[in-house]
Amino acid sequence: MSRNTLSLLMNSLDLPNFETIDELSELIGLSSRLLYCLSMKSSRYYTFKNIPKRNGSLREISIPSYTLHIVQRWILHEILNKITPSTRAMAYRKGRGFGHKQNAFYHAHTLYGLSVDLKDFFPCILSNKVYTLFANIGYNSFAATVLTNLCTLNGKLPQGSACSPAISNLVCISLDKRLIGLCEKRGIRFTRYADDMYFSCDNKVILLKTFPIIQKIIEDDGFVINIKKVHFHTPSNKKIITGVTVVSYAKEDIIKLKAPRDFKRKIRTEIFQSITSGNYSNMGHILGEIAYVDYIEKENGAAYLARVKKYIRDVGQKIQYFPELVKEYNSNLFFVDLEILKYYDIQKIQRTEEYENFEDTYKKRREYILKHGIEDICDYKNWPEHIIFSE
Repeated sequence: MSRNTLSLLMNSLDLPNFETIDELSELIGLSSRLLYCLSMKSSRYYTFKNIPKRNGSLREISIPSYTLHIVQRWILHEILNKITPSTRAMAYRKGRGFGHKQNAFYHAHTLYGLSVDLKDFFPCILSNKVYTLFANIGYNSFAATVLTNLCTLNGKLPQGSACSPAISNLVCISLDKRLIGLCEKRGIRFTRYADDMYFSCDNKVILLKTFPIIQKIIEDDGFVINIKKVHFHTPSNKKIITGVTVVSYAKEDIIKLKAPRDFKRKIRTEIFQSITSGNYSNMGHILGEIAYVDYIEKENGAAYLARVKKYIRDVGQKIQYFPELVKEYNSNLFFVDLEILKYYDIQKIQRTEEYENFEDTYKKRREYILKHGIEDICDYKNWPEHIIFSE
């Protein structure tokens, strides 16, 4: 592609152009000396953190410094977000047609599915690919090199950078197009959600025969398939696509999307622990998880949000003997339309069965907080003197 053509491309996309570090400095609003240091010695401007994966191993997250993060956000907004990924890239994009839910629904009406996971996705994207991306947009050798240095770490795309998700989508445009072309000729549906690829169709034989070709195309592009995470879905087993379970009811011709059962069980556990301990520091995170599940399942007949609220009310009834817990519950209502919880004064207990329920509630909570090492915020000042609380 000629330089004039590249210049026209940059103008049509309204991309900022620069040919020296001083020009980039004026565009971003940071000193040229600082930008030079960030681009030439980027490894000095990262901290590293290991977080556990589902399989128990650790994933290294590279966290850019505040200044480098500002620069990467500028590159993201002013350059990367102005370029459109392939039509089958479903992650890291805004719009009603993208995301976990839309990705799953795209394959909902097919009988057979093939789930393929790319191993070490971001680290497999090397600096030369990032440089080629910026050069193909229209940046000269110097500018493409500076942008590449600002977006990569030790020759690879770091996990933790603001630019990495968008760059991964753009670098994979050629890979996506090759797979789209292959699949369209065979009547196969294809989408890619970051490192998770999904292929589906109604012909089992065609799908299985196409897999070796898919594998070759992926490897030709420099990526590696995680064979342990390759799954073949049939009508007789669960179709799980990027964490969303697709349930088909043939008689009613109904498709339902469901969040993972383990994930919903985890939310219930977190709610129970907050209410039982009186510690609501994690409430924002829990509400985010609830919102995600509600978004996935809101078209289903039984509303998930209604079930969660009922569960919160049920757990709330188990702490009504504890004034400290009741106070915290009412001060941190998960939802504004939940009723205020009333404290049940244990001094007023008269009936035998009521007293037995009170004792059982206390013992179960005591066992729970001791088992999980939770601090007990209750002081039991007004509790009957003849009850002995033992550890």
